[in-house]
Amino acid sequence: MGEEEVEVKMTGENIGGVILEKINELLGDNKKLVGCGFDGAAALSSKNVGAAAVLKRASPLCEYFHCAMHALNLCAAAGCKQRDVQNCMTTVKTVTSFFNMSAKRVDALKRKVREKEPEQPRKRLVTLCETRFLERHDSIIVFCELLPAVIMCLEEMQSWHSSDTHSRAAQLLGSLRSPSFLVALFALEVVSAALLPVSRALQAKSIDVATAAQGLDACIETLQRWRDEPEEQVANILIRADAVADDLGVTIAPPRCPARATHRANAGNCGDRASYYRVNCFLPLLSGTLEQMRARFGQNQQVSLKLCGLLPAQLKPWTEVEAVILRYRQFLDNEEVVKAEHSIWLSMWKDAEEERPGCAVAALEKCPQQLLPNISVLLQILAALPVSTAEPERFFSRVNLAATAIRASMSEERLEAICLLQVYRRCPDLTVETVLQEFSKKPRKKTFVL
Repeated sequence: MGEEEVEVKMTGENIGGVILEKINELLGDNKKLVGCGFDGAAALSSKNVGAAAVLKRASPLCEYFHCAMHALNLCAAAGCKQRDVQNCMTTVKTVTSFFNMSAKRVDALKRKVREKEPEQPRKRLVTLCETRFLERHDSIIVFCELLPAVIMCLEEMQSWHSSDTHSRAAQLLGSLRSPSFLVALFALEVVSAALLPVSRALQAKSIDVATAAQGLDACIETLQRWRDEPEEQVANILIRADAVADDLGVTIAPPRCPARATHRANAGNCGDRASYYRVNCFLPLLSGTLEQMRARFGQNQQVSLKLCGLLPAQLKPWTEVEAVILRYRQFLDNEEVVKAEHSIWLSMWKDAEEERPGCAVAALEKCPQQLLPNISVLLQILAALPVSTAEPERFFSRVNLAATAIRASMSEERLEAICLLQVYRRCPDLTVETVLQEFSKKPRKKTFVL
């Protein structure tokens, strides 16, 4: 066998082929695939040669869904194109690394936090990592909360004997004294506070596309409202920036505005400071984030989300859901039968006094399968559409803990069993007696000392 034939290539075609083999092994049929979710890597998401393309060719209804968790993180990253915001994030990373890389500095910061804000539960900074989705937002929020203590600690460190510490502390303190940094920091806090709950919800163990879409729509609506009426948010940002600026002995004021600027944000006449920072910092940050969210979570990318029109909380007439329903006609009865069931489903919830379910699983529990089999199938499809890859990634983390060097030669079945035991530690069926009974069925006998 030649070298080319034994080499394992991690191409999209090969990955897709392995996935199809596993699906056929478990289900015996791949024609019922309705969606596949990946994190956006080219080998997986490519429309021509990616794993998603392989699955699409095998099952035409298998649409590719970009992981919503990764997409939201990309929105937060791509939305921060304004220079002051980028410089602010770089400074936050540098200050956080400066403290966290030394146990002595961490202890000094904890003492200042207890002295300055004794009721503050957070005592150390969170590393700003662009690939850790919750920490990305949490880092900004915690940095804003601990900023007064950070300033006091850096001022004290300027008198330390360590040459590296006192010189770096002076440099970082100079960066924190910049008015543009303070305004950009608290503007980032406002946006991060809006994105953090959605990012946390998208990593939940049980979430369907309907719930995810509702959370994303609410977040977009909130950011758009701030974009249309930014005065209140800008005023709050300046109030918080002024409070920190007083401790630093600086004044929050717009920079000198020449008639023409090419290397700094300068949108028109500066006016007062609120107008300057609103036009040159806050609005560009909101606009960039909104633009990215609408592009990555639009209906054009996820046509199947129109199935949400079958949910009792947002029922739509037949004309609005007909196209997406007929898309899955191979799983359904005659079109007239499906249309009749849709009318019955609307009538059932027209005057219903109970709370209307807003997610696919809850709606499926309320749907009588014997009466409305086609509606039940459509709700099952909606519940099965992938939202994020958070659960597989959590499993991969478990695998890394379980697949140690000692266990490197164990079978896949045993590895999966160990990972499941790590997750479900309180399984009622897992007792000493059941484990011994399982071992007694094996030809290899062992002596156990209990």
